[in-house]
Amino acid sequence: MSLPYHILKACGGIVFAARAGSIYSFNSDLEYISAWEYPVQQQQQTKGQEASATDKQKESSATDGPPPKRRKVESSQEAVPSNGSGDAEGAGASETKLKKKGKVYTTSTDRAFVQGLYSTTDGRHLVAITGSDKTIRVFEHDGAGNLKLLSERQMPKRPCDIAITPDNKTILSADKFGDVYGLPLIESEDKQWSKEISAAQQKSRGATPATSQAYKPQANEFTVHTVRNRKALENQKLVLEQRAKEEKAEGPQFEHTLLLGHVSMLTAIAVGTSPKNDKQYIITADRDEHIRISRSIPQTHVIEGYCLGHDEFISTICIPPLRPDLLISGGGDEELYVWNWVSNQCLSKTDLLKEAQKLDPEIVKLAVTRIFATRPKQNNNNGDDHTLVFVICERIPAVFCFQLKDSETTLQHLQTIPLPDGNNPLDVEYLHSSPSPRLLVAVDPNSSTTSSTENTAEPAASTTTPSIRVFSLEQGQWHPTEQVIKGPGSSPEEINPITVQELQKMLYTTESLRKTATDFD
Repeated sequence: MSLPYHILKACGGIVFAARAGSIYSFNSDLEYISAWEYPVQQQQQTKGQEASATDKQKESSATDGPPPKRRKVESSQEAVPSNGSGDAEGAGASETKLKKKGKVYTTSTDRAFVQGLYSTTDGRHLVAITGSDKTIRVFEHDGAGNLKLLSERQMPKRPCDIAITPDNKTILSADKFGDVYGLPLIESEDKQWSKEISAAQQKSRGATPATSQAYKPQANEFTVHTVRNRKALENQKLVLEQRAKEEKAEGPQFEHTLLLGHVSMLTAIAVGTSPKNDKQYIITADRDEHIRISRSIPQTHVIEGYCLGHDEFISTICIPPLRPDLLISGGGDEELYVWNWVSNQCLSKTDLLKEAQKLDPEIVKLAVTRIFATRPKQNNNNGDDHTLVFVICERIPAVFCFQLKDSETTLQHLQTIPLPDGNNPLDVEYLHSSPSPRLLVAVDPNSSTTSSTENTAEPAASTTTPSIRVFSLEQGQWHPTEQVIKGPGSSPEEINPITVQELQKMLYTTESLRKTATDFD
């Protein structure tokens, strides 16, 4: 099947689009330039290691006790042995074979998948998150759409969102376990970044640098005289050496430092600059309805305040351009929130559910997946400058367009842009093109037909519907165009068929953040 482009990122006149584990670049006319493809050999090697570990586990269970129980699955699938851990997916199982109508399909839970694309302010570097291997990849961009891979760093936990500091030197990685790590954008052999961060942290806390020294036994060859004690001393040294090797092997070996942590899963992170003191702050949002304001490096341990008021999870936050004191947040609530994050005050709420119900009265809840704010280049000269805010929600086939005037703090609804063929939006991007700007919307071309088969294990049907829709601005309203993105052929991920169920799990993850009754037990 033709996998959809699910993430868009404009970088100057270049548009980057992620499809499964690959990144493609296009010019302003949406003509294909080049592609970076996820290393298939690495993916196969990872799967091979997991399969080897699974085989060893099976051999161990076969020798140590009775054979594993066979896990009951749907009638369309063959029963597979359970590892006895109680995990429905199987702790070591990365692949599941499905058989129906004489065909065998293999679905992998570790399929390469880009979860986020981010660029530096100067457009010289692109950063990507691949969730299958918890890796942050940094690319060098030549300005013409060509990418060169500079580094691959596998994080301790799977990143859910990242932010890049305004000086384009540090990556802030927020993971699903509530931790925020800092790591240099460009790695250096002399570890200069780590030295500067460590020195700044120690200076800010006013503490003497703590030197962690390995434990050394008090006894030595000169104080131990008996053969028995000498042998005990040698064994103790061997144990300490082995422990030191294991501690060194654990965790990432690249430069990184833990900056702060939440007690809940982090969902979004941003870096804001206060207009009052021109200082930077780290803004983090989590599943437990919290937005925390922390000082930036090196004082990330200092919490300045919270923006509290959400009743459901927060999935995305956005700082509008040229309005650095404002923060727009959304998630599982019916409203969009506008905050003055510097003073921790909620300035306004906008009823998003009301606008969605105008499109479909049966909509009863929302899951905001993206809030994107941009500054139009051609604003009116009558002092009515404004920021455009685009919002998309999971499984709602429309883009909601709002206006935020410079003199106001309330979002004003301008237009609900329905998507052709009822396709669900996956991402949105704005192009400052001439003579008029364009709006790019990545859509799921299968969403109009998968509603009745979203739980099936059959491969998703191929479709000719474009996965990137282009809209142009005419007389203040956005209208669909016939422009089609000229992309490459099949990607490496399309060699193995992907089922509708697997595609749904990859593309639609926001609603799963909503708490259920079992979360409060």
